[in-house]
Amino acid sequence: MRTYFFLLLFSTLMSFALTRWLARRAAEGRWTRHEGGEGAIPRLGGVSVFVTTVVMLLPLAVWNNQITDRIAEVLPQALGLLGAATAVFLLGLYDDLRGARPWQKLVVQCSAAVGLYLAGFRIELLTNPFTHQPLELGWLSLPVTLCWLVAISNAFNLIDGLDGLAAGVGLFATLSLFLLALLQSKSFVAAVAVALAGALLGFLPNNFNPARIYLGDSGSLTIGLVLAALSVGGSQKGPIFITLTIPLLIFGLPLLDVSVTTARRFLSGHPIFHRDEEHLHHRLLKIGLTPRGALLFLYGLAAVFAAASVLVVNFRGTVSPLLALLCGLLAWIVVRQMHYPEFAELDSHVRREWSSQRNVLRNQILMRKSAQSVARAGTVEEMWDEASHVFTSLDMDAAALELPFALLGSARQLRWVRENNDDWRDTGPGAETMWSFSLPVRFRGRVIGTLRLSRALDRGDLPFRLESLAEYFNGPFAERLARILDAREAEPVRAAAGVR
Repeated sequence: MRTYFFLLLFSTLMSFALTRWLARRAAEGRWTRHEGGEGAIPRLGGVSVFVTTVVMLLPLAVWNNQITDRIAEVLPQALGLLGAATAVFLLGLYDDLRGARPWQKLVVQCSAAVGLYLAGFRIELLTNPFTHQPLELGWLSLPVTLCWLVAISNAFNLIDGLDGLAAGVGLFATLSLFLLALLQSKSFVAAVAVALAGALLGFLPNNFNPARIYLGDSGSLTIGLVLAALSVGGSQKGPIFITLTIPLLIFGLPLLDVSVTTARRFLSGHPIFHRDEEHLHHRLLKIGLTPRGALLFLYGLAAVFAAASVLVVNFRGTVSPLLALLCGLLAWIVVRQMHYPEFAELDSHVRREWSSQRNVLRNQILMRKSAQSVARAGTVEEMWDEASHVFTSLDMDAAALELPFALLGSARQLRWVRENNDDWRDTGPGAETMWSFSLPVRFRGRVIGTLRLSRALDRGDLPFRLESLAEYFNGPFAERLARILDAREAEPVRAAAGVR
């Protein structure tokens, strides 16, 4: 434990001093990229975190104790992690100073993830938290590992939108990884985690609102990648605490933000990778929290997730899935309180559909049965009488069928009005409280009539599918109507021929 204590202490002190020096020098030398109103605050905090972590781990190569002996056994994996982290760090540094394209970031991140996979950082099996049965991934190990590493790296980048947020959440995740590594005697994971925790702890005082320096992509992307790699524990033989719950809890807040962002953009039809200001921290500010209040709230949420990940390891049986379920319920409650328009509309839509589906199904069946009756009707009046039952069930107020020629005696229109609504008219009193639409009745490309339906504005949702109604009147109804009308047109011709 003394080794870990000294790593934490010295990395904290070094990071604090290096961060202050970088903030001062960057401001003087204008080592910053102006964008989005960020002013002249440098985005080089990742340099301090990365350099401190690497420098603090170097003495482990010459120390001689049980911890360093265990770490020496996994030197190839350690070098693989160093190489991948360096590549992503340099990419982020370039983006902070000059700006990198999204595809350039993705290529470097995927390449670093492949390198980690080849070095032994692999998700090869998952454990069902409810049955504790292992699931071998086989060939899926590579794509699952790459998705995990890239997703967590970008998740930390996405939440880096509030002073102190990404670094603080990273600190909670790092501490939980450290504790889990201690419980399972994973010395390399514990050493890297405690060094990174110290680097973040020394950086944070300069990153709180108002920030003197930002973490930047060089910090957020690298921290996310390193933590994602440590969570799969490729430094040891076999996977380290890989279940369906523990890694998700460790990175609960970043993953929640990514999930909410992806779902929002999908529901609203916006590009998934389109930037906006609707992340969790943005919403907290919009609903009235101060920057410090929003930060403390998200810290509390990250701390709960981190604590739950440690507890899940120590509890078995039904307690483990119960903890995960409670965390999921907490996340759901938090998202609901954000009042996202996309989720509010989705909730309203689901409730409406759930309550109306029985009526919709009933009316769909009615239209199918009515179509069979219409096909057997002998006159237009019989067809219209059958359609009237459909209008009543569909909760319409009025209907009218206009024909292009006078084959119904002196009338060219068939009308139906809901019972007890005989005073309804297309115009005049009450018409402004109605809505209506017209539907051409077509058969084989020929328009044989026009159907107009009207309904009161206060009657609520339609208890049917509009496309099914159109299919009904342009299918069996239109076919039978066309045959009847054609037969009526032919009667005078046949009579005249008989006279001759």
